[in-house]
Amino acid sequence: MEIDKLKSALVRRDGLARANRFEVLIIPPAEAFGGSIDKARDLNIFCEQVSFPGRQMQTFETNYVRQQIKVAQSFINEDVSITFNLTNDMFIKDIFDKWTNLIIDRDTYKKNYDSIYKRDIYLYQNNHENKHVFEVELRNAFPISVQSVESSNSAEDIQQVTVEFTYEDFKEIHIKQEPSVRNPMG
Repeated sequence: MEIDKLKSALVRRDGLARANRFEVLIIPPAEAFGGSIDKARDLNIFCEQVSFPGRQMQTFETNYVRQQIKVAQSFINEDVSITFNLTNDMFIKDIFDKWTNLIIDRDTYKKNYDSIYKRDIYLYQNNHENKHVFEVELRNAFPISVQSVESSNSAEDIQQVTVEFTYEDFKEIHIKQEPSVRNPMG
């Protein structure tokens, strides 16, 4: 491969996507965060890691002449994991504990209506100028797992909590950007 072709392709495509250039927009049900827009904003600030969703094809095997072949049947959307850094007041853990309690009440064991706890979540991939270039909308998402928070005397690591979300479907949007004049190689 010629280095000039690689450089040319990178310039045409505005450089490589950086894993640390992302944003999340999660607005939980008001009952989970008290309706404070600052808390909703802080979810993005303390977001350490996010996985953009994937899609798996479900297949079945069928006989075709002398061999078995796979035929597409449907698809499965992968759940999305989001990891947050925790603060000393544990407000992020509190939000997701309250949100999961809205799904199934821990005291009465009653399940709530979908409209009470399902919310759209937006994931953004940003370019080197922190402008959105790719958006994923998770439709009717809700947390299905709030992982345990690990503590240890052996390190001074920041405590984190990982929340797994499921959703009904996702929509991908490629946001058209004008190419920048910055050199994507450096």
